[in-house]
This record gives sequence, C-alpha cells and structure tokens, in this order.
Amino acid sequence: MEGGLFLVLGWGSPVGIGIFLVLLASMVFLLAKADEISKRTKAFEKEKVIEKKSALRQKNNSSQE
Repeated sequence: MEGGLFLVLGWGSPVGIGIFLVLLASMVFLLAKADEISKRTKAFEKEKVIEKKSALRQKNNSSQE
C-alpha cells in the first residue's frame, strides 16, 4: 500500500517526471520574481528615506538663513 500513491501520481513515468519538472521550474520562477519585487521595494523605500532627509536638510538650511 505504501507504493500506491507513488503509482497513482505516476512519478515513474515520463509524463510524471515532466509534470514534476514543470512544477519545479514554476516554483523557481515564482521565487525569482518574489526576490526581484522585494529588491525593488527595498530600493524604493530607501529612495523615499533619502528624499525625506534631503527635504529636511533644505528646510533646515532655509530656516537658518
């Protein structure tokens, strides 16, 4: 009975191996896409912080004059 699920899914057949490879490739693609989005989000947040700091500096410089 242990091999029942193995046989039902057909992992031993070329079709089962192909399905496995397609699913594996899709998971790698999704992970790469999520990593890219994460990097863009971090860069965007960093840019916003830099803009806020520069705006504060300009405001402080104009108030000191």
